[in-house]
Parts: sequence; structure tokens; C-alpha cells
Amino acid sequence: MVTTKVELKRVKVARYLSEETTAFAAQLWVDGEYIADVSNDGHGGNNRIMYRKGQAKGQAFEVWCKAQPPRVSEYGSLDMDADYYITLMLEDYEEEQQVKRWCKTKTVIRLEGDKLGDFHTYKRAYDPEFAQRLRDTEPTLLEIVNERYL
Repeated sequence: MVTTKVELKRVKVARYLSEETTAFAAQLWVDGEYIADVSNDGHGGNNRIMYRKGQAKGQAFEVWCKAQPPRVSEYGSLDMDADYYITLMLEDYEEEQQVKRWCKTKTVIRLEGDKLGDFHTYKRAYDPEFAQRLRDTEPTLLEIVNERYL
């Protein structure tokens, strides 16, 4: 299976139910095809993956996930599998939603040397004049994140 695009759609996060893990429900799409419903009740344990169109697509997705490189974290190297891949996609989704919320009322930037997921905010709504001032005065400016959503 040569996969070009894996995404979660129709994501619903239930923070009020989340205890040990994030409670959520979502659709798993691979290369434009809806292949599974995924969820977690938020009480710890693995994500549930309910494949829609037989096991062939699901098995291909799981094999593809296992072929992905291990993820290095503060806990060491973690081998990839479908459950872990979905967890990482959910974390990316939640970060994206948080950044979008910030961008509504603040100017959000990234600087050279920032770790992935680090952002700096100004308590000022984005506008082109302020963006130009940041470009002129901040020599290590990597990105004005608000511009992703224009």
C-alpha cells in the first residue's frame, strides 16, 4: 500500500470525558477513502478502530503504519502501529485547533530554533502592518502562523 494521504475527519473531542487519554470519535480516511471509524472513551487503553469495508483496507493501513519510522520521545524510541499513528494524528489535530483559536485574537509566530509545537503570541490581532513590523524587527522570524489561515 503506497499511501499518500492519511487524515482524520469529523473529529469530535470530548474533553469532559477525558481522564487518562483523550476521549474522541472520528473518521479515518486514507487516500480519499473513508476506511474506518476510530474512537477512544478517554479512560486509558488503545483507540478503537472499526474498519468499514472489510479487513483488506484495514490490514493494508496497519502494515503501512508499522513500516513508518519509530518515534523518538522523552520515553525513548516508540515503534509505530495504527493505534499510535492515530494518537499522533489526534494530537496534531488538537494543536491545529488551538493555534486557530489563538489566531482569531492574537498574532502567532514561530522563531528559528523553536521546537516543533512551540509558538509565540502577541496580544494583538493579526494585521498586515503589524506583520510587516514583525518581519522588519525580528531577525529570527520563521513564520507568522496567522498567514496559514488567510
